Amino acid sequence: MQSDSLPYSDISFEEFKIFLKQHKTKLQMNINVQIRLEASLSKEEQSIIEFLASSFLEILTGQDDHKVQTDLDPLLTIWIQTYSMILDYHYLHLFHVILEKAFASLLVNLADAKAYAYMFYLPTIASKISSLFSNWKNAIHTLDHFHSHSSQSLLLSYLELFPIKQIFLVQNHSKTSPVIFGWGRTDQETIQRTPLYPLEVTNNAQFNEIANHSLSLTVGETSLYLYPKTSLEMEQEATIQNYLLRFNDFASYNAQYEKTQLNKLKVLDELNKVLISYSGRNDFIKIIKGCEELLNFKRCVFYAYIPWSSEFKGVIGEELSKVQKTQGYVYPNQLFHSMLITRKPVFIKNPIHSVKRETIELFSLSSLIVAPICYYEEVLGWVTLDQVGLEFDCTQEDLQLIEEVCNRIGLFLKNFDHNVSPTNNFELTDRELSVLTLLADGYDNKKMGEFLHLSEHTIRDYISSLMLKLKAKNRTQVVSAGFRLGLLT
Repeated sequence: MQSDSLPYSDISFEEFKIFLKQHKTKLQMNINVQIRLEASLSKEEQSIIEFLASSFLEILTGQDDHKVQTDLDPLLTIWIQTYSMILDYHYLHLFHVILEKAFASLLVNLADAKAYAYMFYLPTIASKISSLFSNWKNAIHTLDHFHSHSSQSLLLSYLELFPIKQIFLVQNHSKTSPVIFGWGRTDQETIQRTPLYPLEVTNNAQFNEIANHSLSLTVGETSLYLYPKTSLEMEQEATIQNYLLRFNDFASYNAQYEKTQLNKLKVLDELNKVLISYSGRNDFIKIIKGCEELLNFKRCVFYAYIPWSSEFKGVIGEELSKVQKTQGYVYPNQLFHSMLITRKPVFIKNPIHSVKRETIELFSLSSLIVAPICYYEEVLGWVTLDQVGLEFDCTQEDLQLIEEVCNRIGLFLKNFDHNVSPTNNFELTDRELSVLTLLADGYDNKKMGEFLHLSEHTIRDYISSLMLKLKAKNRTQVVSAGFRLGLLT
């Protein structure tokens, strides 16, 4: 295994990795401090750089059970491919600046004679990241089926088995400025069947000369040239052509799959930005509207689940008066029952057998999705997603994406449950919060007393206490203040 050496010293990438493992915790702390000290960074920039730094340290210091891909380039390539959705040159620059400052802060107190040699390694890493990221961006924007890195690697790995010295992929070959990507190896490496390595982009005149002596094949809309043609036997040519027919089908499917995964990551990334931008449960209505846009539905409605009474109640959504009139018991509704058990989204092509007729008519429902919002094993409520009367289809991938979205919303909601209202000068007891919740759900004193095992007189005392704390004149104002202050959703 070749090591990545430095012009400044004799340290290797393995030594650098060991240094990172030894000081990972302190370095991560320094990175977080430096991010906070950069006054010019927005909250979004701070969050993204902090995430990039954490994932960068993790992939460079992570355990390698199979003892493969421990060189710097493969690890950086994996990192770039994994987080290519949020990477751009702006964030890479900020990330490198923060990393250098964090390193400088760390090295001040180290007695290691090689300490600054590790600092000098950072420009090497920055240069490699920039080069690999540039190659990755070019590849995914110019090569049809080959925007899939896994497909490209699979094809090259297969062709390396043959006596091929150079391989070229050409896009837009019929135009005056074709896009050319090349890989090659020496004569000796060709005999030994060693892996191909990327070549610098060849100009048209050089490429035309090579193309005349190459085997020309087609994969999708991409032309493939294998040089030299004379090194391949007829049987080998036939074998490669047969493989390419099967590979083209695979590459098309793989490209579509990766496009789906890319879209999923984009949605989740945008959702994270939405969640980060809001400060509490009183902003929940904006999050629900955000879900409509991100998931491409015309309507999203949130229903709160009340576990102690096994009831649900409409809380947020278009035509709020209709939404808040929609309430009932979970049991014996089979749909809600099964959803609470599985904690998985359910797609309903035709709701006639699982949703009350009056609800279908009230909301003009056709197809819909019901997805629980959970915090681990606890169900906080659910959302319904539909196209306002229009029938639609839903794939398993769609449901998996919606499940991930709802899980993140559940985590967001639960985080604010632990600190109900940090900006208020008062605190509600658990019992007062229970009474406030039941009051918002429309229960009278007698029913609240039954649920909480308290007398009606005690319930009146709690309501009086709530009116005093919330500066409300009546029960309606108590509920209104509860929603306004984020005590209720």
